[in-house]
Amino acid sequence: MKLFPYDRPASAGEVLDAAFLLFRRTVLGCLPWSLLAVLLGNLPSVYLLATGQSLSLLERKDMVWWGLMAGAAVAGLWVWVFLLLRQYRVACGERPGFFGGALDALRGTPRAIAVILLALLAMTVGTLLLLIPGMYLSVALWPSLTVLMVEKRGPAATLDRALQLVRGHWWHTATILGVAGGVVMALYVVGILIGLMFGQLEGGIDRSAAALVLGIVSGVMAAVFQPLFIALGVAQYLDLLRRTEQPRSEAMDSAVSQPA
Repeated sequence: MKLFPYDRPASAGEVLDAAFLLFRRTVLGCLPWSLLAVLLGNLPSVYLLATGQSLSLLERKDMVWWGLMAGAAVAGLWVWVFLLLRQYRVACGERPGFFGGALDALRGTPRAIAVILLALLAMTVGTLLLLIPGMYLSVALWPSLTVLMVEKRGPAATLDRALQLVRGHWWHTATILGVAGGVVMALYVVGILIGLMFGQLEGGIDRSAAALVLGIVSGVMAAVFQPLFIALGVAQYLDLLRRTEQPRSEAMDSAVSQPA
């Protein structure tokens, strides 16, 4: 499989097309894992309901809930990097098995946690100092997890590499993320409205039923959109890699062609 069948940097539309192609090629293999991530993410809420506690995050929670939250977050991150490796290998022409890359993702999860914490710290500091640096970093650090798992760098080197890739291509990267995010939000809203509409057709819907519909629709759409966004990250990484390496290659060719 070749995402970009041309030897030039891709336009925003071509990157989105490549991401959707990768998503279509991998969705059946990724969906069971993304559904698992959604189910694990709901364990803390299930615990609160089972023990009769409030779902409000403003109220004090016990240590079991905090443990479930931490475990669900780590498991969800493992699924993310596992699917990232899986989709990257498909983009490179490989055919990973159902569990292919699971151990590599497990070994990379601690470094992924460190990368996310460092990125959040950088974005928080940038936002507190001035809003614009925080906005810049939120886009510039988007390829970080892909860089981490593909290039196997340390956390600090990963962030530096992500900044290098996006430098000079921030607007291109932000445009792609903005379009994809807008489409996903629109589909999410449409899905919820359709679910609530069917509830009304069945003779009305009370608050608890509306919450159930919202939870089901949110879970299904989250499971579908997770591999879609990971595919987008892989496609953007490959495009940024080409954009970064092409000027260097052209400069080397020019230097070689010049007479001594």
